[in-house]
Amino acid sequence: MIRVPSSFDSRLLQIENRNRRLSKGAVRYVLDDGLVVLMPKAREGVGLALFIVMLTPLMAALGAKSYLLARLDSVALGEVLARFETMGGLGRALVWLMQPDALTTALAGALTGLLG
Repeated sequence: MIRVPSSFDSRLLQIENRNRRLSKGAVRYVLDDGLVVLMPKAREGVGLALFIVMLTPLMAALGAKSYLLARLDSVALGEVLARFETMGGLGRALVWLMQPDALTTALAGALTGLLG
């Protein structure tokens, strides 16, 4: 039985992977010496999808915070924040997150107009 060196196996694997990528599309380049080289097309990026996935929870939290500010008056909001503060570390983080800022105040004003 013939034993094939691992470097040869890895080279075969590289060739197979390159051929698989080339079968999905290629770009031709002509080098200075006239040699035509095929390079696999660049893969489609996942940047936009990843950005949307990361942005969705942030927008949901912003919407929930604006909704609470629109529905609760300052006294009721203070009571909710006081209840959160008694929860410990997580409650303190929620109190910090729920502090009204300019954007949520503006969104709460718009929601108040829409919700009545």
